[in-house]
Amino acid sequence: MDPVDRQAIVDLLHEYAFRIDGGDLDGVGALFADATYRTVGSDVTLRGADEVAAAQRFVVRLYDGSPRTHHDITNTVVAAAGPDAATGRSYFTVTFAPPGEGPRPILTGRYEDRFARGSDGTWRFTDRLIHLDQVGDLSGHLHLDRFTPPTT
Repeated sequence: MDPVDRQAIVDLLHEYAFRIDGGDLDGVGALFADATYRTVGSDVTLRGADEVAAAQRFVVRLYDGSPRTHHDITNTVVAAAGPDAATGRSYFTVTFAPPGEGPRPILTGRYEDRFARGSDGTWRFTDRLIHLDQVGDLSGHLHLDRFTPPTT
């Protein structure tokens, strides 16, 4: 795979982290405008920007506009899957800092992603499958009573 294309895909993965940690839940949705978004163990498949953004707004707790999280994405592997398609997998760790407390890791997992290059040459998500590997106390980060996101 061309190093420029690989870097563009890695940048897209990181943009997801910056948007979610910044509380830009509509921006997170926009990254999945032409994609599906799924979590292993859930029977819900979100499709497109509106559904992904609505689900994020439904489950993520915000404190003055921020979820008080930090997503670290590591061990990224990107592979070509055709001239305008690619796959990727990476690890993630979510650190949460509750108001008045120090940060602590609350979640680790893996992303399995598929990407496509658009007619404008930019890479976009076409599918994300999230594996939740190590789950800690998510109660300050997520509305656990609403954990099954709505679809629009």
